[in-house]
Amino acid sequence: MPHDEGAAIPAPDASSVLPAPSAPPLPGVPQADGGRRATWFELFSDLVFVAAVGQITHRIGGHPGITSAVAAAALFVPLWWTWVLYTVRANRADRDNTAHRLLTTAGLAAVTGMAVFGGDVGHGSGADAGFVVSYLCARGGVAALYGWEVRREPHLMPLLRTFLLGSASTALLWLGGLLLLDGPARYVIWAAAMTAELALPLLARRYVARAPHDAEHLRERFGLFTIIVLGETVLGFTNGLVAARTAPAAAATGAAAFALCAGLWWSYFSASGSRPGGHAQLASGGRLTHVYVFGHLPVQLGLALAGGAVGAAVVGTGRHLTAVSAGCVVGGVALFLVSTAVIRAAFLGARDTVVVIRLLTAATSLLLLPLTGHVAVAVVLTSLAVLLAASVAVEGPAHRRRLPAAQGAPG
Repeated sequence: MPHDEGAAIPAPDASSVLPAPSAPPLPGVPQADGGRRATWFELFSDLVFVAAVGQITHRIGGHPGITSAVAAAALFVPLWWTWVLYTVRANRADRDNTAHRLLTTAGLAAVTGMAVFGGDVGHGSGADAGFVVSYLCARGGVAALYGWEVRREPHLMPLLRTFLLGSASTALLWLGGLLLLDGPARYVIWAAAMTAELALPLLARRYVARAPHDAEHLRERFGLFTIIVLGETVLGFTNGLVAARTAPAAAATGAAAFALCAGLWWSYFSASGSRPGGHAQLASGGRLTHVYVFGHLPVQLGLALAGGAVGAAVVGTGRHLTAVSAGCVVGGVALFLVSTAVIRAAFLGARDTVVVIRLLTAATSLLLLPLTGHVAVAVVLTSLAVLLAASVAVEGPAHRRRLPAAQGAPG
């Protein structure tokens, strides 16, 4: 797989994070430049999540409204968390053999169920039940993978016990909300269950810190998922152009949407520097790892919200963005910028030049919100693209100063 040395979030090198560098490499896992790379099976697995992300973001484009936007954001969280669970599990112990592939395939079948039912959650108990059961089965697949691996890696046993206990506890909330409640109360209970699941790694940070990690592989996997979410933006505006039959206004909006998408990609993958000692800090504890992983939730959620609304904006009959679409597009871009800045600040400090630039760019982008009801859609999207391009250009010198001299500056 092609690997871009630039990434919006400063990533440590793999050798600084692995707690047992003397351990032999896992069989069946490609090794290159001291770190693992995504396997072909991992890329196949991502295809299933592509479908699921598309079904959830389509809720915004298919029925633009505040309810659809909130539902899409809420459903994105368990889907994202499922992807994280499979990715981190593979990062810790993935031998890429037949047994692991079969167990993972069974779990991916459940993710397919999440994709099938995700578009209709909230519109009937059948879809709600299908989504919850699929989600719990997908989590069961992760538990089965850890259980299989613990035979050879007994140090993973405390992590497995914690995962099983936490999953069983939250499963009671998911199923209780499904069977005993209806309406808003059901979704409140589900939100509580999701919050508890996200908090579990923080509560079990002692066991998490003991588990092996490959930082380079982890960075690559999160970059690939970012590409998946950005791909929904591309699909959204191209579908919009097809539906609009390349009308002049739609063509201009589509071109602006493409420029915005390119700017988001460039902003995420534009930096790889980290201050001296940052890698050692990450290896000494789990805090920065948690910041890196959980910080990607708002990063990728912002991209998903913006991408879902862009398609509707291209095909829409109005000249201006609706309030909800404007909130998704402008707010999604601002959320992306703030989140990448926060993660970078955890590594480099709040006074880092790129952190300040991104926060200022996010604040400037939010100034467009009051104007979205008065200017053309293409103008709003173009303005955001120009802001991102300016941010990337101004950040360039700071990125190059951070890069090791031997590595050289990115093009």
